[in-house]
Amino acid sequence: MIAFDHRLGEFEKRGAQVLGVSIDDAESHINWRNTEIANGGIGALGYPLLCDESREMTKAYDLLHEETTFALRGTFIIDADGVVQSQTVNNLGLGRDMDETLRMLDAVMHVGTGAGVAPAGWAPGKPDMQPTAEGVASYLAGNADSL
Repeated sequence: MIAFDHRLGEFEKRGAQVLGVSIDDAESHINWRNTEIANGGIGALGYPLLCDESREMTKAYDLLHEETTFALRGTFIIDADGVVQSQTVNNLGLGRDMDETLRMLDAVMHVGTGAGVAPAGWAPGKPDMQPTAEGVASYLAGNADSL
């Protein structure tokens, strides 16, 4: 949550809205926010933190860790039409990488323009690939060694 907050401006520059979801109740959220980061809290976040006490969203996005009933760490990039374009789900002990999340957001936005598809490792400024046999061959001829 803190890492998303630190990079919030990068998401906003791309027109993306960040939402956090937690299975904890509103009182826990208030306590987390009112506790300084140095003391184990999350401090004041610049984005909404939603309560999912019923675990309805957690179950809908298949994030419920059955053994503990905790929520796994999920990151979803959902387009303007409500379609999940990217999802990353990490086990309880694994954090997320903001650079990779932003790269995937850039890729989703690029693909959405119809300009081409985003091959492995694609980032803004790197060549994309056309989704045809010829496009794949052309891309691989010049970029396979860097994959």
